[in-house]
Amino acid sequence: MLLTLLTTCLACLLPQEPMTTAAVAVRGEAELSPASAFASARTLVDAHVRTVWRERTERAVSLQRPFWLPELLTDEAMRRWLADLPIEQMVQVVDREDREREHEFGSSYQTTLWVAEDAKQLQRGEQRLRSELKRLERTTAYKFGGIAAGWTILLVMLGWLDRLSRGYMTGRLRLAGLLGGVAVPAVAFLV
Repeated sequence: MLLTLLTTCLACLLPQEPMTTAAVAVRGEAELSPASAFASARTLVDAHVRTVWRERTERAVSLQRPFWLPELLTDEAMRRWLADLPIEQMVQVVDREDREREHEFGSSYQTTLWVAEDAKQLQRGEQRLRSELKRLERTTAYKFGGIAAGWTILLVMLGWLDRLSRGYMTGRLRLAGLLGGVAVPAVAFLV
């Protein structure tokens, strides 16, 4: 009796991994085998976590995105970031319930998983998200600066060539300048 009491007290005193949110029940689809029922529940857990993180990224982007950063670029960067998110490390399965039902055609199985986010992984994920947004902001600023520098160099070079040709090639130089001016941003954002 004393041994059980001491073991219980020690188990309560040991540091446990903190959970930031309460466990969420994710119920899979009814399937014809226990393995496919569990796979269905895992798929829905992945979808649930991606939905939660998509909402977090939208909030973070709306709070942190500067006015000059195009929304198209942030959406694409966040889509790539969410695709690389390690879902299996972000949540822990707290409990599992398997339900079997008898039907006239046989048995069906349904698995419910209770999952909770790990506080450490949540913090790491939010830190990675903030650093990704900062990196996107920095690289976009460099690209905008490169576009401005490219346009300036193009303008000076075409003006110099027009002056050198004494106006004989003005139409062709303007066309070349227009094509070059359109090509500089396209190249900058494709790289």
